[in-house]
Amino acid sequence: MKQLINYLLFLCIGCCFSFFYDHQLYRLLALLSAVILASMSYLYTGRKWLPYATVLFAILAALQQSYLYYLPLLLYCVSRHFSYPLLLYLLPILFHLRMETLFLCSAVAIFSIFAILLRQQWEENEEIKLSFMRQRDATKELADMLSNKNRNLLVQQEQEIRIAILDERNRIAREIHDHVGHLLSSSLLQIGAIQAIQKEEKLKEPLQNLRNTLSQGMDNVRSSVHDLHDDALDLQLTLNRLLKDYSFCDAALEYDVLHPLPQQTIYHILAIVKESMNNTMKHSNATRYRITVREQPAFYQLILRDNGTKHSSVPWQNKGIGLSNMRERVEDMHGYLNITRAPGFQIYITLPKEDINHENTDC
Repeated sequence: MKQLINYLLFLCIGCCFSFFYDHQLYRLLALLSAVILASMSYLYTGRKWLPYATVLFAILAALQQSYLYYLPLLLYCVSRHFSYPLLLYLLPILFHLRMETLFLCSAVAIFSIFAILLRQQWEENEEIKLSFMRQRDATKELADMLSNKNRNLLVQQEQEIRIAILDERNRIAREIHDHVGHLLSSSLLQIGAIQAIQKEEKLKEPLQNLRNTLSQGMDNVRSSVHDLHDDALDLQLTLNRLLKDYSFCDAALEYDVLHPLPQQTIYHILAIVKESMNNTMKHSNATRYRITVREQPAFYQLILRDNGTKHSSVPWQNKGIGLSNMRERVEDMHGYLNITRAPGFQIYITLPKEDINHENTDC
């Protein structure tokens, strides 16, 4: 918009000179030529014929004074496209330089130089604006990249904290099982031995009460260890660990579950995945293995797939123990199992949420 205003400014300057110093016919011809030149320069940037048009206008300015008035407009247009010495376009002024036209030629020269400077200033401003926009875009891109990295670091940090908590729970469960459980077991054995050799009637009841108390304590320890181990069992982390240790082929996990699964369901899924990974390693030539766990509104979906091409001749698919174990576990969870063989080998398992939650409540 500012550039268009500059074009109109120098066009008006030329009109003013033409109005005071020129004949009406030449005035109109020069005005029409200037408008055409300015329009071509503004609308058709980079055209090959534009230099010839400007040179022609400069020649006309040298031959006819009416065109000289629009020399500032010509220089404003030319400085946009050409890098050779622009002051050469001031030569037409010399053809009209006389005593009576000294003021007119001086004014045209001054406005021409002003047009060149104004155009250069506008070009510099545009370059600064473009540089600022590029810098802004680069800064925004860098900020987005840093934001994504920070988000990924937070997710990774949360996962590491969760792994550390689960490992600590497992460690505590092992400590309780190995030390406290061992002490209680030894105490029960010792109480049993004392009861076997002790014949006094008055000690039988206290010893039996002590044995019952120790047995109850042993049951509580087992229950606590079991609960700690269940709480420390995370399906996503466990699957990632399995895939990390799976060196047969490239393996990856796609996990999209918002709500935690029941522990019994996790045990079944892990057993199915281990069986599938084992069979892929033994019976296929796969180079890629993928596990997908998704949560849908009414069911969970487990997909195990590889790109192997030798499964079709393997008997375990139809009657083997591996597939039978998978089917039994899926049936225990009231789910459905489906197998496809093209391309590769895929196992699709659907586990209804209601049946899983109901079974978990019963347990």
